[in-house]
Amino acid sequence: MRVAIVGAGVSGLAAAFRLKQLGEEVVVFEKSGGLGGRVNSRKHKLGYTFDVGATSITPRGKTIDRVMLGNLPTEELVKVEKPIWTHSGLRTAPGSASKNTTARYNYRHGIQTFANLLGEGTDVRLKTDVLQIKRNGEIYDLAGEQFDAVILTPPIPQTCQLLWSLGESRPVANVSYRSCVSVMLGYQTAVETPYHALIDIEQVHPLTWLSVESAKSPDRAPQGGSAFVAQLGARFSQQNYAQPDEFFIDATLSFMKSLYGSAFATPEVAMVKKWKYSQPESLARFENVNVPGAKLLVASDGLMGGHIEDAFECGWRAAEMLA
Repeated sequence: MRVAIVGAGVSGLAAAFRLKQLGEEVVVFEKSGGLGGRVNSRKHKLGYTFDVGATSITPRGKTIDRVMLGNLPTEELVKVEKPIWTHSGLRTAPGSASKNTTARYNYRHGIQTFANLLGEGTDVRLKTDVLQIKRNGEIYDLAGEQFDAVILTPPIPQTCQLLWSLGESRPVANVSYRSCVSVMLGYQTAVETPYHALIDIEQVHPLTWLSVESAKSPDRAPQGGSAFVAQLGARFSQQNYAQPDEFFIDATLSFMKSLYGSAFATPEVAMVKKWKYSQPESLARFENVNVPGAKLLVASDGLMGGHIEDAFECGWRAAEMLA
């Protein structure tokens, strides 16, 4: 069986990995220039590395656990030792002791290493945007190639466009997403924190999440420096999505100054990444969207959740249902 997978995020790569294990031929189509989707790392020429989407992997005993620790190389794998703290109006406090017992992992040179390892040896067509799918009997046509089956992994709005090109629909109308703007900051000044990340549990402050990259993993900043990724809240991101990068950088720097002092008002590096479909806020059921025996399956994060382990599980499950 020859299978086309649209999207080289974690779900698509998990599906490809499993299908290859089962002896199937797989081609993955990805519109961007790299693997991973929101499992994305940015490297700056001055020596900073930022995880700009997902900031760690929490296997939680799911399928990703045995694949990451048992099937893939682990030389660059790093267990995140420092906990997550909370903030309320930028006033920090220790986080939940029970939640901080959950094992979290990253990779020394960026979380995207996981996606690259997962996709190693897979036929991935980068910078190939699939805008429609055609069907001739039992054969599907994507980008001028023929396939026996297809797995769609983009966010639900983009998946629906591909389904509509075939005259199909699936019960996903209840799925919605929130947007997120991420701000990457690199400083020549070091910082010591008892945590690797801060979270606003109530989700009311514009600074929803702050990852101290240089506290999370080695080699994220030059010697004597520090690196951060700020993820701004859904409402703030949505209301200001069209604003220029400088707007989000200035807002984040005001938060950094409040947290760490005036030395953190002037970064050496400042970059912005906008995620239109950051996380699903409501889900459709995998079983309702995909029926046994179908050769066109959906494995979007809108079915099982936006965390890495959930997206991985969704792709893996689609592969096993298809095979």
